[in-house]
Amino acid sequence: MEKQSRKKQRKIFGKIFWPIVSILVLFAIVTLLFNYFSVDRFVKENAKEKLEVAYNDVREQIRNFVASSDKDFKLMPSENLVNQSNNTKVYVFDDNYKEVALFDNTIYIDSEMTSFLADLLINFELEEGVLTTIRFNGREYLANTYEANSNLNISEKYFVIVQDLTDKTLLLRENSKNMLIVQILILMLTVLIVFIVARDLSKPLIKLSKESEEYIIGKGITIDADKMTIEELEILRESLYNMQQKIDEENNRKNTIYENVAHDLRTPLVSILGYADGLKNGIIKDKNKACDVILRTGNQLKEMIENILVLSRFDNDTYKSNKEEIDLIDLINEQVEMVKAIDESKKVMFENDLADSEVIFSDRKLIIRIVQNLLSNAIKYAKEKVIIKLSNVTGKTAYKIIVADDGEGIDENNIENIFTRYYKGVDGHFGIGLAAVKSSLDYLGGNIDVESNMGEGTKFIIEI
Repeated sequence: MEKQSRKKQRKIFGKIFWPIVSILVLFAIVTLLFNYFSVDRFVKENAKEKLEVAYNDVREQIRNFVASSDKDFKLMPSENLVNQSNNTKVYVFDDNYKEVALFDNTIYIDSEMTSFLADLLINFELEEGVLTTIRFNGREYLANTYEANSNLNISEKYFVIVQDLTDKTLLLRENSKNMLIVQILILMLTVLIVFIVARDLSKPLIKLSKESEEYIIGKGITIDADKMTIEELEILRESLYNMQQKIDEENNRKNTIYENVAHDLRTPLVSILGYADGLKNGIIKDKNKACDVILRTGNQLKEMIENILVLSRFDNDTYKSNKEEIDLIDLINEQVEMVKAIDESKKVMFENDLADSEVIFSDRKLIIRIVQNLLSNAIKYAKEKVIIKLSNVTGKTAYKIIVADDGEGIDENNIENIFTRYYKGVDGHFGIGLAAVKSSLDYLGGNIDVESNMGEGTKFIIEI
């Protein structure tokens, strides 16, 4: 058991630890790659910009010479053309690709580079206005060439401006290496922190999992929320504890409902079986009366089962409505006559305040169930009579149905709970008939109210 627990803990630890570490490593790799490639881009873009400025400087000096009255052209030194700090140099060649002296003797020009550039010009590897990457003596350069017009009658023909990329690239790449080292250190520290957090998380999680499993299989373990050390898990465990309480309450409620349903189903079944046995054995002489009892009890049993089915479908969201046009007056008349035929012990009267036949578009089965349950409930508690009244709702496009009896009334302590399934009141329990009425009206968008005075009877008022 201990081995299995450790295995489960390692599994939970892995599910917490490895995804976070994978994300961190991936982030570090992406950052390094982005930084590495951005270094080259930055260096080359910076070099291109400086070459462009130097290139334009050369062109500007030549244009100024053409516009002037000077006889000899001489390229003048400037910050853009010869700059040791930004590694920009200019090399000048004549028509024969020979080096032309520049500025003065204090300017140092690399003779090996000069010969190398001359060969590139001869082989047409350097073109006017085209940025070209070249490599010489282990170093990397970016070059741009300006070719002067042969009509200028000057010795300077090719101006090759060169930007040394090597030092900047090496410097920035060295910084990238340093950044890599820093990122590795941060990554290691972060992984260590994630390891500690994942370990601390996995322990209470495995305990939570174990306690949940034990509760589910019926051991009823009580969760001790005081032992949690992580706020989120404390909330989780507290929620689970509350869920357990609700599950226990719901299970108790269902057990009570099952017991009450079994009791309510058994009572009419015993009555039906008793009368049937009496008829079979010739004990009961009044067969018509026995058949009436069996029929009435059977109908009660049928209504109870149908109420249970309706409530179950509402609970499971599987009830399928079938709406149609319904004449309320005819429907209520039918139910009243049916009740009279089944039970003649109470007087049932229908009062219709509508001037004409009124048709509504609704679910016939649910409307019948509502009226049947209210009438059956009223007959059950009435002393002598039951009145069902149909009228319009003032100021609304709706109808009011009132079912009233002259019974003992309902105690005020029970009024709020009479629509609760198998609510156990001070004088016994209420069945599921009224619960089915309330659920059906909620489904149809109607509402129900109840008025009751002890010793005077009860009145149910519905609007639909």
